[in-house]
Formats: sequence, structure tokens, C-alpha cells
Amino acid sequence: MSIAAVLAVWSAYAFSAAGLLARLPLARTALVLISAVLLLRSAAFFVRSSWRPDLSFGFMLWSSLIVFALGLCFAIGTWQAWPELSEKAAK
Repeated sequence: MSIAAVLAVWSAYAFSAAGLLARLPLARTALVLISAVLLLRSAAFFVRSSWRPDLSFGFMLWSSLIVFALGLCFAIGTWQAWPELSEKAAK
């Protein structure tokens, strides 16, 4: 449930940056942090096997690839929407 709530908030920021929802506070900061969290989580694939040897290789690989794709989408979207997300553009 908490993962779904976090993903819902992150989706709201993405939709806000795309202009589909009202502008959310700290949009630039939030989108950069969301991108960083997702990309760092995907990079953890290389060290996770020592942390969680009980997880299968397939699970670790696919979950890391999915999170990498999400992080890449957030990073590219943030880069494309950056000018519109400035404080001056909001006014």
C-alpha cells in the first residue's frame, strides 16, 4: 500500500510537469529527486545480491530494468519540461 501511495504521488508530479494536472509545489526539486532515487535504485542491482541473496537473479534483474526505465522516463521528462517548471514561467 505504501509503495502504491509513493508511486501515485510521483505520478502526480509527472502529470503536473506534463501540464495535465495543476502545478505542484517544488516540482523541479521533486522531479530531480524522483529521477535520482529511481536511477540509484536500478544501479543497486550490482550490489543487491550481497544484501539479499534470498532474491532470485531474475527478480533482481527485471525489477532493476523496470525501475531504470521509470527513472529514465522521469529524467528525460524533467529535462524536457525544465524551462516550463521555472518559477518565472509559473507566474
